[in-house]
Amino acid sequence: MPNIPQHMTLEKYFFLFVSAIVLYLFWKVLQPFILVLILAGVATVILSPLDRRLKHVMKRPRLRAALLSIATFFLVFIPILSILFLMATQASDLVKISINDTSWLNELKQTASPIIQALPSPIQKELALLDVSKLGKSVAVWAFENIGNVFSSSTKLILNTFIFFLCLYYLLVNRDHLYKEMLLLSPLDDAQDEKLLRRIVNTIRGVVFGVLLVAFIQGCVAGIGMTIFGVPGSLIWGALAGVAGLIPLLGTAIILIPAVLFLFFTGSTTGAVGLLIWSVVFVSTIDNLIGPFLIGGRAHLHSFMVLISVLGGLAAFGSVGAIAGPSILAALLGLMELYKSGILTTGRLK
Repeated sequence: MPNIPQHMTLEKYFFLFVSAIVLYLFWKVLQPFILVLILAGVATVILSPLDRRLKHVMKRPRLRAALLSIATFFLVFIPILSILFLMATQASDLVKISINDTSWLNELKQTASPIIQALPSPIQKELALLDVSKLGKSVAVWAFENIGNVFSSSTKLILNTFIFFLCLYYLLVNRDHLYKEMLLLSPLDDAQDEKLLRRIVNTIRGVVFGVLLVAFIQGCVAGIGMTIFGVPGSLIWGALAGVAGLIPLLGTAIILIPAVLFLFFTGSTTGAVGLLIWSVVFVSTIDNLIGPFLIGGRAHLHSFMVLISVLGGLAAFGSVGAIAGPSILAALLGLMELYKSGILTTGRLK
């Protein structure tokens, strides 16, 4: 083993020490906006295939990036922000109704009484102990608090939106340059880096663009159906139906069946039948018809893992966790693929 001069060792440790300090300070600078930057990175990964297609028509990368950023703002950001605002309004109304008006609950008990009496005695006792009003209030309060956080500070919302789209623009413009820089900075061989990045990117697209988009569409269709047939707080229940769509086997039925029963028990038989038909014809077929088209040959992940990553992301990061959680899952799965390929034992990918 060759002898390393002492001054070279001191220079190396001094460089590592200074680098650690600078990286820590840089992290403190980025920390307030780290989730926004992660979301911009995920959006760049999703939009990159479209950017490559536009490259044949538009040769200027800045023009392509500006077009994609503007399209994302008007076609994605504004509709989602509008839906969140309406959901916050509905949640506030539900909280007020559950506190000040319990007539609907009395009507529910009276209408359901003959049906409940026909059920077995143990089930009747369990239903008698169930506080539907408290349950509905809890869901409404949770939705109002979490969704309302998005609009709690207009200045912060505007700043984060500005940073997101600015970051998205520059990531799209400098995508190829950043890719080459990552290859140069990584200690792995370029072939290994390319395989790792490809696996992570494919998994992110499979999770975010595939699984989450299918759940989002299911939630939207369920929310539209509940709005048409008169379910209170339909947008909130539609959002919960989207999350429930990630649950294996049960899916959106967890939300839609109680909604149908609510309409039936409160005397809206026509609305109950209409929502039931809507759920069977439109909502339940989305996963079978649209799902394979959107996901295609991308990474197929178990719905349970996606559900845990979404719920865990929401708990850890707030509203943006719905995308941040699955994105972290995608990166973890990419690293697991590297490990299974023998990167730690052979230093090379199979």
